[in-house]
Amino acid sequence: MSGRWRAVVTSGLLLLPGTTLAHSPIEGLNNFYNGFLHPIFVPAHLLLLISAGLLVGQLGVRENRAALLAFVIAALAGLIVAWLEPGIGSETFILAAAAAIGLVVAASPRIGLLPGVVIAAVAGFALGADSPQESLAGRDKLIAFFGTGVAIYVLFLYPMAMADYCRKRTWQKVAVRVAGSWVAASALLVLALAFATAR
Repeated sequence: MSGRWRAVVTSGLLLLPGTTLAHSPIEGLNNFYNGFLHPIFVPAHLLLLISAGLLVGQLGVRENRAALLAFVIAALAGLIVAWLEPGIGSETFILAAAAAIGLVVAASPRIGLLPGVVIAAVAGFALGADSPQESLAGRDKLIAFFGTGVAIYVLFLYPMAMADYCRKRTWQKVAVRVAGSWVAASALLVLALAFATAR
């Protein structure tokens, strides 16, 4: 077989599809780190974490505590649901929520304590419920879920802290609103592409 044909056959074999899972672990990493990296490697999750964190950070210190607690409890409940019913999550809903919350951040309206808590809880639950570990079971799955929960919490804190810090000066508030508009635009673009390919 000539070198050209070997290259063609090798290229063809590399293009053959393998088994793919939407939430499969990364080979070579332990279960905790696989769970921890899950929200980072799912763009919809990252967009929702950023938009919800920015929104809660705009509320202020007192409201932050209540919204943060609601977020953590709801994310834990979502992870329990993902354990019991792995197929219940919806990436489309997560993208739509990220776009809607990003638009609220960009508009920067004065929202009260209750709406902030509700938005944080919905975001936390959606993220947890859409984080199944389909190829794991038992103790391995529990460790992966623990890693996912830690990552969701930490990734929510960063944009929240940034938005809270940026409440001091007008130009910093504008930067947070711009970030919210970028998140909304990104989520809407992904949704538009998803609907276009579905047709």
